[in-house]
Amino acid sequence: MKQEKQIELRSEKVRNIIGKIPSTMVRYGTVFIGLALFSILVVSVFVPYRETIPIKISVEKTNSLLFGKAVVSKAQLPKISLGNKVIINDPLLGYVEASVTQMLIDPLPDDGFMREIVVTFIQQPTLNSLVGNDIMEGQIILSDMPILKKILQSLGF
Repeated sequence: MKQEKQIELRSEKVRNIIGKIPSTMVRYGTVFIGLALFSILVVSVFVPYRETIPIKISVEKTNSLLFGKAVVSKAQLPKISLGNKVIINDPLLGYVEASVTQMLIDPLPDDGFMREIVVTFIQQPTLNSLVGNDIMEGQIILSDMPILKKILQSLGF
């Protein structure tokens, strides 16, 4: 019968380290990191990821109708759809809400890469404050979904 020799591969120092209970700092540090990751996950469920296109809106006035026109590039036009919300933050008027009501696919005469969209203002009280030929800066909101949902969509879930 062969006698097998058991070779101890670990030194005494390694056995001491393996046999010790982790320190309090390591145990609570692991719990703290776990709680931090969990809280980031919870926050990502509620915080929206807002995908926008910045635009400059020129106010047009015809008879009693007041609307805005904006110019976007041809590449951005497929991302925009009718009814998209437009947010305008004007220094004088404050927060003005509008929506995309028309998209013109014909190129502008001076620039063939640019297209025009028509924006209708939603808030009626501010219509009295708007003046024709006024220019305001705004954003077309393409999507307004939670960060977690956006991450899962990009991963294919």
